[in-house]
Amino acid sequence: MALIQCKNCGNEVSDRALVCPHCGNHLIDDENSTIFCEECGTEIPIGVESCPKCGCPVNRTESAHKVELTGVKIKKSLQNKKSIIIIATLAIAIIFITIIGIHVSKQKAEEEAARISEEYSDNFNLAVITMLTGAVKSESVCNLTKLVWYNAIFEKNDRRTDEFTVKMSMKYSDDIFYDFNDALNNLFADSEYISDIDKIESSQTLLIDLMKQLKNPPEEYQEAYQALQKLYDTYLELTNLAVNPTGSLQNYSNNFNTADSNFLKHYNAIKIYVNN
Repeated sequence: MALIQCKNCGNEVSDRALVCPHCGNHLIDDENSTIFCEECGTEIPIGVESCPKCGCPVNRTESAHKVELTGVKIKKSLQNKKSIIIIATLAIAIIFITIIGIHVSKQKAEEEAARISEEYSDNFNLAVITMLTGAVKSESVCNLTKLVWYNAIFEKNDRRTDEFTVKMSMKYSDDIFYDFNDALNNLFADSEYISDIDKIESSQTLLIDLMKQLKNPPEEYQEAYQALQKLYDTYLELTNLAVNPTGSLQNYSNNFNTADSNFLKHYNAIKIYVNN
């Protein structure tokens, strides 16, 4: 058996092949091609009308048609194989792209969650620091208010309060004290006192915005937010006493002591959630 070259695709095939196995091209000329006996399989030379071995008549048209059908089947088989390969390749590509897409989406979701958590942590820490600063300033203001109030009523001299409570100060024995309402009005008109009140009110305004931003905490900050809310409630009580002192001296003092003690308690409870 010798090898010949297919005229269609150029691949080498057997000289006895009827159809190229690579491209399905016919390798025989229908009427003049060598065929084989359907009964005994003996090769029938060109021009012979019956099998030289068994005498079976030869139908070259039908044989050529069978060859043609064989070629078509081979072509279809090759096309099907190519289609399967293409479909498989596309499927693998789609799966690969899907996996990459899921990975990228997951990574973006994780990055966004980390960003939100970090932003929440920053605002949380800022809120706690702002409350602590406002509470310390309020504590100072409330203590001074109580002292002026008390010294005016009981006519007590004190270097911290004399400028608000004493009308004349030639000698302590000759001091004339203001009525406590006038003494408190003197305190409220003091520039340094006004500046402290402005700072407290600014912290209140800032915290209103911060608490809105912290209202819907990430899951890991649920407990921290509850502790922050308790601290904020006592912060408001304490700062409002500084900004707007009302009632009697006794009630004011009791309310201040309670608010101051509660703030300290809740601040100590929240420190475990604050990043240093």
